[in-house]
Amino acid sequence: MWTKVYFNQQSIQRETPRSVLIKMPNHSKYKGYSFWHPAKLVRREGGKGYHLSFSFSDDFNFNVIKYGQGRYNSNEIISEYELDAEDMKEVWQVVDRSIQVSVTDEIQKKKDENHLEIIVEEIIPKKESPLDSNEIDDLRL
Repeated sequence: MWTKVYFNQQSIQRETPRSVLIKMPNHSKYKGYSFWHPAKLVRREGGKGYHLSFSFSDDFNFNVIKYGQGRYNSNEIISEYELDAEDMKEVWQVVDRSIQVSVTDEIQKKKDENHLEIIVEEIIPKKESPLDSNEIDDLRL
């Protein structure tokens, strides 16, 4: 079974034509770690391009990597963990819920806009007889 996890555009660290480097959430114990995911499974979901999702099946294994922060070791792997699909769902659940709510709200608004009913009422003004010159003088008083 496939799972879709929603996240923010700001969580993407690097992109290549074939894969995307996604930063792990800051509230998790994997803060500072990231993982590569196939670009075909990363999609834009809304929020003016800021809400994205990545999909994975139950048999996916993720290599969560921490790169060096220094000048000379920024491409060097310092630490690495392997997580299964259930661990990833657990780590991303808070971020996923908050963004999923806004994405579903946006989808609902688009549906409402597409099913908008337009009611046109024709209002015909009532014909009045023109005022006589005497009536205008009476109104001035």
